Amino acid sequence: MLFSLLFLTLYTLGWLAIGFVPWLILSVITRGNAGLRHIPISLLSGVVGGLAVPLLIRQDGLGLILSFVLAFVFPALVLAIQRMTHRR
Repeated sequence: MLFSLLFLTLYTLGWLAIGFVPWLILSVITRGNAGLRHIPISLLSGVVGGLAVPLLIRQDGLGLILSFVLAFVFPALVLAIQRMTHRR
């Protein structure tokens, strides 16, 4: 039980760190204009994207890699959609 909790915590911290990267890239590109209110959205979508893979798709080594890829892609898509709808 303790090892499961430890690994779940480490995966969640990894997904949070990867989910922060798209916001950081957007902030650097826009010279600090990414918006602080988008950080929680980016982090949450990173965890949701990462958690969706082991729950819905795969639970092996490839699933672990895919979960970290989706933890990066989901926040990037969410931030891109928010930027596109905000400009209108």
